[in-house]
Amino acid sequence: MINFIRLKEEHLEIVLKWRTQAEVTRYMSTDIENNIVKQKEWFKQISIDKMSKYWIITNDKVLVGLIGLVDINLIHLNTIWSYYIGEKDYRRELGAIAPLYLYNYVFNNMKLNKIFANCFVENVNMIKILRLHGFRDVGVHKQHYYKNNRFHDVLMMELLADDWKIKKDIFERFLAPFE
Repeated sequence: MINFIRLKEEHLEIVLKWRTQAEVTRYMSTDIENNIVKQKEWFKQISIDKMSKYWIITNDKVLVGLIGLVDINLIHLNTIWSYYIGEKDYRRELGAIAPLYLYNYVFNNMKLNKIFANCFVENVNMIKILRLHGFRDVGVHKQHYYKNNRFHDVLMMELLADDWKIKKDIFERFLAPFE
């Protein structure tokens, strides 16, 4: 059973472990140091930020990943989301499923109208998943991030509440509490 618990300071060591894994950070815009002091500073900043929310993804009470919303805009009713499954054994099982719960939460509970996603263009598996979920391509930021000694293009994508409702029969069962 999948659940989403509010990110707490007690989770920071496991989140740091996940976030510094090469296979997790590979398609992220930033790399971070394996430094718990800096991780705690980051947590303090996001804890007071009313425009962001982060949850630990659990599967049968096992902590497996992190999912979050940033730049929540309550005027324009949109947000940007991100996530990763930090526990390798759960990536195949939950990689395409965990986001479905978040979309239902964003559209049904928060009543937002749009979710944005940004993906490195070489992250073809994630792009396929997002398109399957109903995201549409909006454009490409050419040479948007400089990482690993080269520039990366970033595909901008969006999912509208109206487009999500079309998939309601397929995805409405993906409901879970978000602390």
